Amino acid sequence: MKKAALLLILLSACGKYQPDLPETEIPVSWKQTVQSDADFPQKNRFWELFNDPVLNDLEEEAIRANFDLQIAMSRISEARALVKKEHAKTRPTADFNGYVEADETLINPRFFGSPHKLERVEQRQYNFLAYFGYELDLWGKLKAEETSARHREEAAEWEYEFVYQNVVTEVATRYISLRTLEEEVLYLFQAVEARKDTVDIYSCRSEAGCESDLNLSSARLELSLAEAQLEAARRLRTIEENALALLLGRAPSSWTLPIGTLPSAVPPVPAILPSEVVLRRADVQRELSLVAAGRSDVDVAIKDYFPSFPLTATLGLSSPALKHLFEWQARYWQYALNILAPLYDGGRRNAKVNLTKAAFKGAFASYQRTVNQAFQDVEDALSGIHYLRLQFDAQERALTAAQDTAYLAKDRFDSGLISYLLVSDTENTTLEVGRRTIALKGEQILAWIRLMRALGVQSD
Repeated sequence: MKKAALLLILLSACGKYQPDLPETEIPVSWKQTVQSDADFPQKNRFWELFNDPVLNDLEEEAIRANFDLQIAMSRISEARALVKKEHAKTRPTADFNGYVEADETLINPRFFGSPHKLERVEQRQYNFLAYFGYELDLWGKLKAEETSARHREEAAEWEYEFVYQNVVTEVATRYISLRTLEEEVLYLFQAVEARKDTVDIYSCRSEAGCESDLNLSSARLELSLAEAQLEAARRLRTIEENALALLLGRAPSSWTLPIGTLPSAVPPVPAILPSEVVLRRADVQRELSLVAAGRSDVDVAIKDYFPSFPLTATLGLSSPALKHLFEWQARYWQYALNILAPLYDGGRRNAKVNLTKAAFKGAFASYQRTVNQAFQDVEDALSGIHYLRLQFDAQERALTAAQDTAYLAKDRFDSGLISYLLVSDTENTTLEVGRRTIALKGEQILAWIRLMRALGVQSD
C-alpha cells in the first residue's frame, strides 16, 4: 500500500511542467535622470493635478460610461464564470431522472411447448432514480484546469486595468490636444483680424493712389493663407472633440465642449523605480498571468497521459407496476469505480502537449517584450519631458525675436526704407513661430500624460 501511494506521488510530480526560462532584465535606474521628490499622484488620479474642474468631470464621466471599460468588465464576468465551471468539476455531481420505459418482444416458443406458436409480451418499468458521479483527481488534472482558469481571471482583471489606463490617459490627451487647438484657433483668428485691417488700409491707400497694387495683392494673399490655416485648425479641433465624445460614451453629433484654455503649468515628474513600473503596469501583469495560465495548460495536457478514475452510483426506485413503485421492495442501487487508461490515440495527446508548450513559450516571450516596451515607454516620456522643456524655452525666445523683427520691419516699411515683401515674410515667420510655441506648450503636457500612462495608472 505504501509503495502504491509513493508511486501516485511520483506520477503526480512528473505531471508538473517546470521549464528553464531566461531571466527578465530589470534596470536599476532610468537612462534619463529624474531629479524629483514628488510622489505618484494619490489614488492614481493624475488629472486632478491640473486643477481643471472640466477635465475632472470628463474623466469621471468616461469611467462611468466608456464602452471599452464596459466590455472589459464583461470579460471579467466571463472569466469568473469559467473559474466556477472548472471548480465544479472537482465536486460531486447529482442528477435525477424519473421515467417510464415499455417494450414489446417475441417470446421464444421453445420455452412454451409448440414450436409453431409465437407469443408476444409487453413489459413496463417505472423508474425513480438519482445518479451520482465523482472523479478522483489523483494526478491534479482538474486542479490544474481550475488553476489555469483562475490565472485567466487575473489576466482579465489586469486587462480591465489596462483599458482603464488607456481610457483615462486618452481622455486627458484628447482634452489637452483640444485645448491646444483652441488656443491656436484664437491666435489665428487674431492674425486674420490683423490682416483684414491691413487689407482695408492698403485698399483705401491704393484707391487714393498712395499704395501699389502689388502690396495690396500681397496683403490679400497673406489674409487668405491665414484664413485657410484658421479653418484647418477648426477642423482639427472638431475631430478632437468628436474623439473625446466617443470616449465619454456619447454620440459626437449631440455633444460639444465649451471653449477653454490650457493648464498653466506641467505637474512635477514623480520619482519611481523601474522595478515599481513592472508591478504597476497592467499590461505587464496581464502577460504574467497568461504565462502562469499557459504553464497550467501544459500540466493539464501532460496529465492526459494518466488514467482517470470516475466513480458513479445510482440510487432510487424501480418497479414494473406503478402501484408498487414506492414500496421498499422496489429499491434499486448500483455503484461502479472505473479506470480509464489511455492506450493509443494516434498522437493526439502528444500533439496537445507540444501545442501547449509552444503557446507557453510564446506567452513568455510576449511577457518579456511587454516588460521592455514598458521601460521604453517610460524612457521616451522622460526624454520627451526634458527636451520639450528646453525646446519650448528656445521657442519662446524665438517668438520674442520674431515679434521684434516683425515690428521693426513694419516700422521701416512705413518709413519707406524696405519693400512690403520683407514685412510679409517677417509676419509669416511670426505667425508660424507663434503657432509652434502654442503647440509645444501643449506637447509638454502631453508628454507628462504619456509618462503617467507609461508608469501605470490603476483604478481606485
